[in-house]
Amino acid sequence: MSARATVDHSERLPATKLFPWAGAGFSAAANFIILSYVAIYATDTLQLSPAIVGVLILVSNICNAVCGLLAAWIVDRSPETRWGKARPYEFAVIGLWLATWLLFSTPAGLSEPGRLIWVFVTFITLNALFDTFLRANDSLYLARAFSGRRLFAKLTTRSGLITTIGSMIVSITLPLMLDIAGKSPEGWSLTVLIFSVPLAIIGMMRFVFIKEVNTTSDTGAAPVKISEIGTALRADKWIFLLAGVQVAASAVTGANVAAYYFRYVVGNLSLLGIMAALGVIVLPAILVLPRLMKRWAISQIIMGGALLGLLGSITYAFAGSNLSILTVGAILTALAILPISYLMTVMVLDLASYNEWKGQRRLESTLSTIVGVAGKLGMGFAGLITGQVLAASGYDGSKAAQETSAVAAIVGLYSWFPAFLFAVIFVLIMIYGRFDRTILPQVHDDLEALTRDSEVPTGPTASSSRPTA
Repeated sequence: MSARATVDHSERLPATKLFPWAGAGFSAAANFIILSYVAIYATDTLQLSPAIVGVLILVSNICNAVCGLLAAWIVDRSPETRWGKARPYEFAVIGLWLATWLLFSTPAGLSEPGRLIWVFVTFITLNALFDTFLRANDSLYLARAFSGRRLFAKLTTRSGLITTIGSMIVSITLPLMLDIAGKSPEGWSLTVLIFSVPLAIIGMMRFVFIKEVNTTSDTGAAPVKISEIGTALRADKWIFLLAGVQVAASAVTGANVAAYYFRYVVGNLSLLGIMAALGVIVLPAILVLPRLMKRWAISQIIMGGALLGLLGSITYAFAGSNLSILTVGAILTALAILPISYLMTVMVLDLASYNEWKGQRRLESTLSTIVGVAGKLGMGFAGLITGQVLAASGYDGSKAAQETSAVAAIVGLYSWFPAFLFAVIFVLIMIYGRFDRTILPQVHDDLEALTRDSEVPTGPTASSSRPTA
């Protein structure tokens, strides 16, 4: 393995880098918000069966998972170009938004099989191709554009604050505009187009303004082999715990039940946008995350969040259309998701450092993609469960009001299902805590010592003892 390159460990984060990086995150988050309406668009506007829609969501996300692993291998093997190694994949932003608009522009005149094929093809294209490469390149891009674990956390949390503010704007305005569009195919297509054009431009800001300036221990090494990936993963069992956490966390948001809940239980879809405005309450918590990291391990922070999510989800079960109770649940669940959303990348890079410490390839893209694939599978299975439960309850998207059984199913999917998932997150991250609190500090100490030694122009290189993990 080649020696690590000299890097600047300063924690300074200029606005000229913060805002472009946040622009890419905002674009991706906005795309996720828009895609959360795919299910209700397919069942209510396109008049497709919820059971079939659930299967479609699962299959498309499985395709995404398979392609995600391939994309990670491609990114890790990518040669250096004039733009760097990870940066060129940012062009996928344009394809992502084009495919999103096409998805929500399904021709209403097509037959039911035709509508299914259109939705399936566009959904798979944006998920399995464009979104996959953007997720596969993200951690590697971060590691080559910035350096230092604390700076990683500062960047992800501060850009996360900007992303959250931007996402709130989308979360507020989108349901208001969709409520006006009703169940009109033309209205949905125009609404998504209005969002897609500026968000594609914002998403490309990172490519334009942020260059790859660092190298990693893998730089200059031979292209990654499949056998090397297998060896590294067999030695790094912790990544599978993070993948499990991501499955559960993505299923919480991927069930896409909120739109159904506010349309049929609360009785007003536009109120979902007003509820999103309450996200301003949790914004200070994003800035607190780096401070919390000085006192607690990331695993402990996520465990605390999972308990809040469990409590908030149970609150939904008794809320009905009471906005005050719904507000309490929304704040608690939002706080629960924050540490997973903004610190997962830091944990992935921790595991890349662990691989290096073990004498293996870092494999940032592969590790990031495993977590990303897990997230897609979580959303896929959540979509399948939502579709099957709604179908079994007698849900009919052509009706203005649903039967009691369908309403009960929507309430259960909105409350008890995520409560179970937060309990799973708590257990998995508690197990991961052994690495986070006992092994990781030694990893960082040894690698920092190795970096200092490599910066000395003459003299022998000291070796660090590495205890067996």
